[in-house]
Amino acid sequence: MSSGLTIFLLYLITILMLLFVATIHELGHFAAGLIFKVNVKEISIGIGPKLYQRYTKKGMRVSIKLIPLVAYVLFDSKQLRNIYSDQIDDKNYSFIMKPLPKGKLLLEQTKPWQYLLIMFAGVSINFLAFLILWPCCWAIFNAMGYSLTNPFVNLGMSLKAIGYCMVFKGGEGSNIFVELPDVAQYSNTWGLIMLQVFLLLNLVSAVFNLMPFPPLDGWKIAVKLYEGNGKRKINQRAEEILTLIGCFLMVYIFVSSILVKWIHW
Repeated sequence: MSSGLTIFLLYLITILMLLFVATIHELGHFAAGLIFKVNVKEISIGIGPKLYQRYTKKGMRVSIKLIPLVAYVLFDSKQLRNIYSDQIDDKNYSFIMKPLPKGKLLLEQTKPWQYLLIMFAGVSINFLAFLILWPCCWAIFNAMGYSLTNPFVNLGMSLKAIGYCMVFKGGEGSNIFVELPDVAQYSNTWGLIMLQVFLLLNLVSAVFNLMPFPPLDGWKIAVKLYEGNGKRKINQRAEEILTLIGCFLMVYIFVSSILVKWIHW
């Protein structure tokens, strides 16, 4: 297999692993939402134009979309309905504004501790997957005569590398996407390397999502703790702007992490 093809396959597999880890994360939110009877509008794998879509008997939309970077669960909420309340011509209007099914709640109608558990559920699933995978990976690597790098060391180096990648400076730290072209020369062992990457992705997802930046779970948890029982409110317009900035920043981190290696070749 040529080096170029190997690199392409490594990137493709890593992106699919990112999607799988994101799906696991969202299924944690989804399960917690069901336990606390929150109405789920949609669960989607990927973002962007839809490739596949169906509706369950209870009216939930299940989607597979073109860009395989993230997954998401769309909970029914007052905020969501407010956004669409004056957009009657939007193709999603009738779907979003459907009456709340009997026995179901809007996200804001849950008790504060229930809301926090729903937000923590995705992180918890990733941590659980990491804790299960770690000894399994160690056993596999040990049996094949390789050493498994401490994932917490990898996490620290990855966070360091992100900072350098954002200013397009190479050669500092280690990062999943920065390292992939170098993995091509070890094509006989890159299956083990990708296994280690998958282990790290679950840890990264858990830690990263706890950071208090919009639109991450850590931000939603911080906002809920600040608002308490609703006596204080975050300005909705300010939150929307911060969320857009946060989404742009995450895309920038992702793109810069891929491009920096090619720039410094």
